[in-house]
Amino acid sequence: MASTTPFLSVRNLRVGFGPGGVVETVRGVSFDLEAGKTLCIVGESGCGKSVTAISIMGLHAPGTAVVSADRLRLDGHELLTCDRRELARMRGPLMSMIFQDPMSSLNPVLSIGFQIQEALTLHEKLSRKAARARVLEVLERVRIPDPAARMQAYPHQLSGGMRQRIMIAMALICRPKLLIADEPTTALDVTVQAQILWLLSELQREFGTAIVFITHDLGVVAEIADEAAVMYAGRIVERAAVGELFEHPAHGYTAGLLGATAHWGSKQARATRLVEIRGQVPPISQIGAGCAFAPRCAYAVAACGLREPPLGEVACGHLSACDQLAGGLRAEASAP
Repeated sequence: MASTTPFLSVRNLRVGFGPGGVVETVRGVSFDLEAGKTLCIVGESGCGKSVTAISIMGLHAPGTAVVSADRLRLDGHELLTCDRRELARMRGPLMSMIFQDPMSSLNPVLSIGFQIQEALTLHEKLSRKAARARVLEVLERVRIPDPAARMQAYPHQLSGGMRQRIMIAMALICRPKLLIADEPTTALDVTVQAQILWLLSELQREFGTAIVFITHDLGVVAEIADEAAVMYAGRIVERAAVGELFEHPAHGYTAGLLGATAHWGSKQARATRLVEIRGQVPPISQIGAGCAFAPRCAYAVAACGLREPPLGEVACGHLSACDQLAGGLRAEASAP
C-alpha cells in the first residue's frame, strides 16, 4: 500500500558554488520517492546529477557549496536543518551511497573486510564475531565467491566487477532505507552490469529500499526504474513513469536521448539510424534567459531562446519543461 507521505521529498533544491554560491549547478530540482521504488535520474555528464545526490547525502566539503531547498526531507528528517554529526549518524542505517569509481572510494591499504565492517563499528554495537558474521552474509548476498578469503584481500587484488560488488556490500551493510547509486555500472562490461542491476532489484524487493539511480544509459532506466527524471543544465526538464516517458517524450532533450539510443520501444527510437545530439552541455555561467537546451534542440523555434519554460503537467504524473513537444502532446490529449 502506497504511503501518503513520500519517503524522500525534494522541493526546489538549489546548489551553488563560488562566492555566495553564485554559480548554481543545481537549479530548482524537485521530486518525490516512495519506499521500495526506484527513481532514475538521467542526463549527460555536467547536468547536475551527482551534485544532486551529494547534496541529499550532505557530503559537500565544508565551505565548498551553498545548498538550499524549500524541502529536503527523508523519512521525516529535514536534512538541511541537521548538523554534520546528525547526518553522519544517518549515513549507513538511513541512507547510503554507491559511488561510480570503486578505486577512488576504497582505501588501498585496508582489507576489504575491515572497510565493510567499519560501518557496523560506527553505527551498531556488535561484537567482533557478530560483525564478522554480518560481513560474510552481505558478501554472500552480493555474490562474492569465497567471502571469508575475500575479507582478507585488498582492493587491487579484485576485478572491477568484484570491487563494485564490494562497494554495494559497504552501502548495504547497515541495511539503509535509501540507496543512492551514482552510475555504479558505467565502467563494467554488460554481463557484470546485468548482474549488478539484478542484485539491486533483488535486494530492493527483500528490504523495501528506495533507490535513486543516476545514469546516462537509457537501457538501465528501462531495466530498473519506476519513474525517470531527465536532467539538463542543472534542472529536471521532464519527469514521468518510465513507460510514459519512453512512449511519449515531451521534451526535446528526452527525444534526443531516445533518438541516440538503440531501439528501446519509443516512437523516437524506432528509426533505423541513430541521431546524435549535436554540441554539448553548456557551462552554467553561459546559460541565458531561454531554454538551456534550445541551441542543441531539433524542435527549437525562436521563442525558445526568450524564456525558460517552467516544469508543467503534460498528462497525469507526466511533467515537462518544453513548450514545443509538451504543447503538442497537450493538444493531442485535448482533441475530440
